[in-house]
Parts: sequence; C-alpha cells; structure tokens
Amino acid sequence: MTTIIPFIPSNIVTPSFSVNLDGDAHDIKITWNVSAQRFYINIYRKTDEAWIITEPLISSPPGHDVNSVEYDPFNAIVLISLVRGDYWGTPIGGPSIKPGTKIDYTLSGFQPATYNGKFRAMHIDDIVFSIPMPRDPGPLVIAGQVNRYLDMAQPVFKRSTLIYRNGAFEVNP
Repeated sequence: MTTIIPFIPSNIVTPSFSVNLDGDAHDIKITWNVSAQRFYINIYRKTDEAWIITEPLISSPPGHDVNSVEYDPFNAIVLISLVRGDYWGTPIGGPSIKPGTKIDYTLSGFQPATYNGKFRAMHIDDIVFSIPMPRDPGPLVIAGQVNRYLDMAQPVFKRSTLIYRNGAFEVNP
C-alpha cells in the first residue's frame, strides 16, 4: 500500500517524517544545501539513528498519454509512441537522453492488463520507446499512461520505493 506524505518546505525547521523501508523503521529528514541551492533527503535508521544515505530530492516527471501501441511478433517487442512532445515541457525520458539508452518505464491504466507494469525500455527518441514482450499481449482496448518513476531509495533498499512527485512523497514498503 502506498503512503502519501506531502512535502512542505520550511526555512525554520527541517521537514522530516518516519517510514518503513524494507520492513525497518527509518527517519527521513529533508535539508537545504546552500551551495547546491537544492533540497536533499537524508535517511537514518530509526533504532540507532545511523545515517544510511543522502540523495538529492528529484521529482519524477508527470505521466504521458500514449498515441499508439504496436506489437512486433518477430522481434518480441512492443513499440510505444507517446502523444506529441510539444504538448508537454520535458520529454518523458528527461532532457537529452541518447537513443539506445535503457530506461525503466511504468505503464498503467492499459487494457488488457498484460501491458501494465514496470519495464526496462529502449529509448528511441523523445516520444518513442520499445519494451520486450515475449508473448503477444493481445489487441489494445484502452491505452493508458507511461510514467518514469525516479526512486531515491533504490541505491540502498531492494523492496521499498521512495518517489517524489506532485509535491508529495510516495512510499511503498
């Protein structure tokens, strides 16, 4: 179950909250770095207050609508084309992603559900990418959204995720 924690920046106190990551209690403190002019998250183990990791606070880009989906049975891939890029500010892969780069995308809201999930995709350009799909997922009924979630807990935690988007943290234990 996802826990949503709003982030309210403050110049007076250090914003902090407690969460469970990989089954253990942790404290997260958000600090402002004067030199870098940005926020950082600091994760501490709650039991002994040991520092675990410091990561820059990075917002996941908004999801994007899908324009077309094509299954290629010979290469066992699904080619996904997003709605034209001039309708949104930042490409889903982020600025200046080279073609051929492997990026993790999350597909949601698709029918049939075989299209939904987290996939390691091959970035082709700002609006086109391909994902491996060994079996034909069937005809597309509803095209959902594509998201690129940037997990700030990934370097340390294997099962839990810590994602920041839309002004709030999303924690999945």
